Amino acid sequence: MNRKHAYSEFRSAERASPRLGDVASLEGRSWNGNGNGNGHRSGVCGVPGGDPKDASLSDCCGDGVAESTVPLVTRGSTQTPAPSDEPRNFEEFIYKVWGAGIAKHFAIPYNKKIWAVPLAEMETSWLGGRVPLPDLGEMIEGALSPKPRPMGPNARFGYPLRGGFQALMDGFLPHIGDRLRLNTRVLSISPSRRVITTTEGEEVAYEQLISTMPLPVLIRSMGDEVPGEVKRAAAALRFTSVRCVNLGIGRANLTDKHWIYYPEDTVFHRIFVQGNASPHCNPAGGFGLTCEITYGPLKPLPQDGADLISRCIDDCVKVGIINADDEIWAANQVDMPHAYVVYDHARTKNVKVIRDWLSGYGIHLAGRYSEWEYYNSDHAFLAGKKIATAARGALNGGSKTIRV
Repeated sequence: MNRKHAYSEFRSAERASPRLGDVASLEGRSWNGNGNGNGHRSGVCGVPGGDPKDASLSDCCGDGVAESTVPLVTRGSTQTPAPSDEPRNFEEFIYKVWGAGIAKHFAIPYNKKIWAVPLAEMETSWLGGRVPLPDLGEMIEGALSPKPRPMGPNARFGYPLRGGFQALMDGFLPHIGDRLRLNTRVLSISPSRRVITTTEGEEVAYEQLISTMPLPVLIRSMGDEVPGEVKRAAAALRFTSVRCVNLGIGRANLTDKHWIYYPEDTVFHRIFVQGNASPHCNPAGGFGLTCEITYGPLKPLPQDGADLISRCIDDCVKVGIINADDEIWAANQVDMPHAYVVYDHARTKNVKVIRDWLSGYGIHLAGRYSEWEYYNSDHAFLAGKKIATAARGALNGGSKTIRV
């Protein structure tokens, strides 16, 4: 088997969830006719099989199928570990639930690469709904069929037809009017005075405050008003940063995938194929890619600036998604300092300490970074709606302490 091109694919029905109606309602106000539906196609490069998170092993060599499925057969038909055998951390989860074959070929190297922390230091509460337990029949079906039965939590996703993902945010502007302040940042917050000071020197009073900024940044902005216990809890929150290297390639139709995962020796762990999210993401004859690179205290960036862009281009050639003679029409970088929340064993306690203190000052947390949760965009929409309702209730005489 050619390991270099061992891609997998899945297409599945849209997930059924009570929250979809709320998400669709919110997104409908933002899309305003600018939506583009996609059947999620993903791939894994350099492993003997497909993406085990989606229980398929298409394009898999015989040895890879055996190594990935035999441990599940010998374990028996029970898919959930007995209570006495519950995984104590994420690394144990991988071996006990997915098995040694998948752990070896994908789950361990990929997750070490993306999280940039020891996997034994992570707990598993965040996995619910994101990572299905493997079904042996479905895995074998995926190994034998080039188009396995559709499944997975993100089989259908929406993306703006024009304007990229920013268009989704811009769609709310008519509903906000002149209340949006641009070219200014929050410099400090006084919880006791309920006043925000901006970088322009303006003081803005508030009754109830909704924050979407990263939780450690929010606490730092409050300075000496924060008790020592809360400061320590915020300082202990762990996260993984991401550097996105965007490439515009002078050739059309590089791949039909939307995401490709790379557990092996590339600087990036994943490529988002923007060019397939909407036909309007690409200029005529060109194609857009985003190379995603995680980094942190235990895994610094190997290069930066122009050197990092060159490394991404070289690795794209190495894995075969572009050719050495392809023209690079455009290249830039976007840094996301707080990209992934690390679910270490102290996270739940630390977040509660911070929440409990903030709630006494009319400060509400909303979204991935402020709630310190592994939210996707649909969760973030609902988090905003929920916390806005809670803050409005507090303004109308409800409890000053809001639990979300």
